Amino acid sequence: MKENRYKLPTDKLVNRLVPYYLSGRKYILFLQSLVYPLHSLSEKFRTFAAEKHIEARMTSQVMYFEWYLNHKFARYLKNSGERLVISQSDSLGVDIYHEDAAYGKPFTLWYNLEEVALDVKPEEKPREFHFLAEEKAINRVSFMVLVPEINIPEKEFVYMLSFVINTYKVAGKTYLIKIDQTNNNP
Repeated sequence: MKENRYKLPTDKLVNRLVPYYLSGRKYILFLQSLVYPLHSLSEKFRTFAAEKHIEARMTSQVMYFEWYLNHKFARYLKNSGERLVISQSDSLGVDIYHEDAAYGKPFTLWYNLEEVALDVKPEEKPREFHFLAEEKAINRVSFMVLVPEINIPEKEFVYMLSFVINTYKVAGKTYLIKIDQTNNNP
């Protein structure tokens, strides 16, 4: 975003609009002090416009979403060096590869309750197949938001965070907010 796009240069405006025959230092400073509320309002609008500019370009991609959550909620974290992290949920099922795949992973098939291991290397333990319904029963969320210690009440923070997440997450995705609770928050 261009820095000068929403900037209102009140000092320059006063200097340009005052006629040359009234240009005394005290008079110009007096006029600039009268225009100062307009300058402070302009600065508030610039910060508002910058936030709206960021929101307009926000996507649910993990890299941008994580940055945006940290940008928005960093002031509520107890330690300034810590960050909110989006953790993708681990798939419990097995990746299926074509038989000619070069980088296939071992997997386990069950046939009449007897284990039949295919392409198993001795150092790797094969993983089991899961039906989609089984995986959903075990893996309840699409992603987790890991939050370090916060300096405001937990309930209030969760409401604010979930509002922002619900605004930008992809429809159908579920999430869980995990807050570090090493010390009791106020």
